[in-house]
Amino acid sequence: MLLRMERAFLLVPEAVLLAALLCIYTVWPDPLIALLVALLVIGFIVRAAALHMARAAIERGRVAEASALLKVALWLNPWSPDAQALEGMLALMNGAPTLAAMRLRRAIALLPWQPAFHAALSGALLELGQPAEAAQVAHVALVLDPRCAVAHLHLAEAERARGAAGQLVEDQLRAGLAAEPPPAAEAVIRCVLAAHLLAQQRIAEAMLTLHGAEALLPRCPAPSQAMLRLHLGEILLTQGQLERAQEHLQSAAALDPHGRYAAVAWRAAQL
Repeated sequence: MLLRMERAFLLVPEAVLLAALLCIYTVWPDPLIALLVALLVIGFIVRAAALHMARAAIERGRVAEASALLKVALWLNPWSPDAQALEGMLALMNGAPTLAAMRLRRAIALLPWQPAFHAALSGALLELGQPAEAAQVAHVALVLDPRCAVAHLHLAEAERARGAAGQLVEDQLRAGLAAEPPPAAEAVIRCVLAAHLLAQQRIAEAMLTLHGAEALLPRCPAPSQAMLRLHLGEILLTQGQLERAQEHLQSAAALDPHGRYAAVAWRAAQL
């Protein structure tokens, strides 16, 4: 019960002050108190809208728009764990894993029982080349939510980086798929699983897994599609499927002409 109240206070800090002002207003109906109540309600609506729009902007790859919206949300509530976490995810998108890890740790300090925060932090730690710590953080996410697909993915990659047995890595990836993640996350897991199967010379299984990832592409946001098409193209290149690979790589460059995948995709498409 106390945890729920603490979470509610962190997510909606306006609620406590609003309740207090309403209690005062019932005893002392002053216009100034009514004005403060109205301002609190407006502030909450603006902050909630800014967070919602920032999350949507991140999914669409609109980095500048998301950054501006998060500044508004943090100005209205500097202790918002959601805003801190979104800033961390935005930093990770911008190729700044150190900053991402710092902001995600701040979000976790404010709201430690949110599995998505831990899963995102494990991804930042993987980018920083810290697989042991990434595995620990992913384990925490899975304790909080055993069906957190992103945590399964990051744990698989961390274990692989630490030299774990191939079956252990595969089990984690398949557990991520069994959690029925959103299309973009499922496609990423399928790409990673396909690469893992190819490394074990299980060609038929890998190609079937890749076809599943390709089928999900139309349901993914453009930035996710760019990243996925880059990975698909690179995998297909290793299998000598040059036409399919070039199609994906050229599409990746077209979807993300000025983003972090564009140069890599363009160079690979010229092979």
